[in-house]
Amino acid sequence: VDSFVKQVKESGAEYFILTLGQNSGYYCAPNRTYDKLLGVEPGQKTATRDLPLELGKALQKENIRLVLYLPSRAPQRDAKAMSALGDVHERKPAPQVFIKNWSDICREWSKRYGTLVSGWWFDGYYVPAGWADLQAEHNWKTWAEAVRAGNPDAELAFNRGTKRAYIRSNDAQTYTAGEARHIGSTPESHPAPKGMKWQLLTYLGRTWGQGSKPRYSADKLIPYVDKVNALGGSVTFDVPLSSEGAIPESFMTVLRDLAKKKRKD
Repeated sequence: VDSFVKQVKESGAEYFILTLGQNSGYYCAPNRTYDKLLGVEPGQKTATRDLPLELGKALQKENIRLVLYLPSRAPQRDAKAMSALGDVHERKPAPQVFIKNWSDICREWSKRYGTLVSGWWFDGYYVPAGWADLQAEHNWKTWAEAVRAGNPDAELAFNRGTKRAYIRSNDAQTYTAGEARHIGSTPESHPAPKGMKWQLLTYLGRTWGQGSKPRYSADKLIPYVDKVNALGGSVTFDVPLSSEGAIPESFMTVLRDLAKKKRKD
């Protein structure tokens, strides 16, 4: 944790997004609610080490914010977890029982981490219809309230994919999901809805979480990031990690150059 946080500080980043888990059914943080729903013991599907808590405390000391990544739906590659949580395919409306269960799972994490977590980025919000019925017992409000149980001021983003990267998916959303395959978009070319923060998220390597070297040089990135920042937006870069949990030096070289520019300004 300490060596990784040192790298984040050297990068000049003001926040770090940690993936709790995606579609495998495994999560890098304890969650008794999830374990109970699946009928498994702690350590089988969830970590016994609380990495987000350790990272959150270490990042806070450096005044760097922690954001957590999760899908909007149950792990799509784990049929048993899908069944236990009462979910269906992510391209179909979310069932009521799933919304309740997922909200309970997220609430446990949120209450544990409190203000150590400044925001959440939810992937795969492809079918808002399942969440949109405000007359139903459970809907996006149920979920958003659970996610903000530990920090009422937490920022929220819901990702609808690259073609809908800068829209508002529900009234709880406060910043754009911004998923993009390339840099280039700005708050001018693709404005955010009124009252929402603008963000672009793309990968610095070959693709998400992969690549041996950055696909953009610092000379290419600096003017783009400067422009977005000047317009009140932010840029988030996905980078690969080594098996030891370190950002490869080839990527750190570019990130340090970005940080030097920020310090110079």
